[in-house]
Amino acid sequence: MLDVRAVAAVDPGGMREIIASLPEQLSAGMEVGGSTRVPIDEAQRIFIVGMGGSAIGGDVFASWLADRAKVPIEVIRDYRIPAYGRPEDLLVAVSYSGNTEETLAATAQAIKLGCRVVAITSGGTLRDLVRANDMPVLPVPTGLPPRGAFGHLFGILAGIGGDWAVGNLTDELGQATNHLRSLRKALRPESGVRSNRAKSLALRIRSTVPVIYGAGPFVAIARRWQTQLNENAKVLAFSSTFPEADHNELVGWVEDARARTHRAILLRDRDEPPELRRQLDITVSLMSRKAKVEQVHDEGPTLVSRMLGTLYLGDYVSLYLAALRRVDPLVLKPIQALKAKLAESHRKG
Repeated sequence: MLDVRAVAAVDPGGMREIIASLPEQLSAGMEVGGSTRVPIDEAQRIFIVGMGGSAIGGDVFASWLADRAKVPIEVIRDYRIPAYGRPEDLLVAVSYSGNTEETLAATAQAIKLGCRVVAITSGGTLRDLVRANDMPVLPVPTGLPPRGAFGHLFGILAGIGGDWAVGNLTDELGQATNHLRSLRKALRPESGVRSNRAKSLALRIRSTVPVIYGAGPFVAIARRWQTQLNENAKVLAFSSTFPEADHNELVGWVEDARARTHRAILLRDRDEPPELRRQLDITVSLMSRKAKVEQVHDEGPTLVSRMLGTLYLGDYVSLYLAALRRVDPLVLKPIQALKAKLAESHRKG
C-alpha cells in the first residue's frame, strides 16, 4: 500500500513532488528574499500577517528566532493587527494567493496606520494593494497549494530578515537545506517501509487520532504536523504544547480509557533544557500506561536544521497516511466549499 505505484495512484496532483521539493524551495526563497533589504529602522515589533498554509512559515520563522530577534516578531491570524501596533512598526503580509480576506484587511489597516509593509505573495489583490502604496512585493511561484509553498515563504522571510536577528540566517538555512537533501532519499516513496521513518510512523498511527506535542521552538512544528495531517491525510489531528499540557491534558491521557484510540507524538530535541527533558521523560512514562507514545527526534547540526528536518518528516507522514486511507492529498473540498459560500454571502451582502 505504500510502494511507489500505490502512492502515485492516490496522488495524481503530485503532492509527493511538492513535498520533496522543500530544499529547493528554501534555496529559491532565500535568493528572492536576499535581493530586498528590509531593515528594522524604528520598528518596535514585526507583525507577520497570514492565514493557514501562508501563516505557518511565519510561525516557524518566529520560533526559530525567538531568543535572537532584535525586536519581537508576532504572527497575526486576524482581520486586524493588535491595538498596540504603531506607525513605525513593520508588517509582513503573507498570502500565497494574494486574496486572503483576513490578510488583506489587516494589511489595509496597517497601511492606513502608517506602518511599513512588505508583501510575500504570488499575486492577487495583495500585490496590487502593496504596490499601489509603493511598498515592496516579494514574488512566490504560482501553481502550488499554499501549504505546499512553505519553503518559498520561509526562505523569503529568512532572506529579508537578515537584519532582524543576531547571527547569519542565510548560512544557517543553507546548512538546513543540505540536511534536508540528505534526509530526502530515506523519506521518499522509493524507500521501503523498513528504512523509511515516515512510512513506518504512518502505519503505526493510521487507526488513531494523532495529538502532536511540541515545546519551545517545536510548538510551531507540531502545528505544521497537525495541519498537514488534517489537509493531506484528511484526518482529525490536534497539536498542543509542553509544559502546559502537563497541567491539564496529562490527566486525560492517564485516566481516560479512550486514550488508547489516540496517539501522542512528542517532538523532542537534543537541546531541551534539563528541567524540561526530565519532565518530558516522566510524562512519557505516565502516558504510556494507557496509550502508545511516539517520540520523534532529528539529528541536524543546528536548531533550524532540526526544526525543518522534523517538519519534513511530518510532511511525508501526512503523504503516506493519505495513501493508506486512499485519499487525494492535494484536494481540499471542504475548504473550497467554505470559501465558495463566503464569497456568495459577500455578493448577497
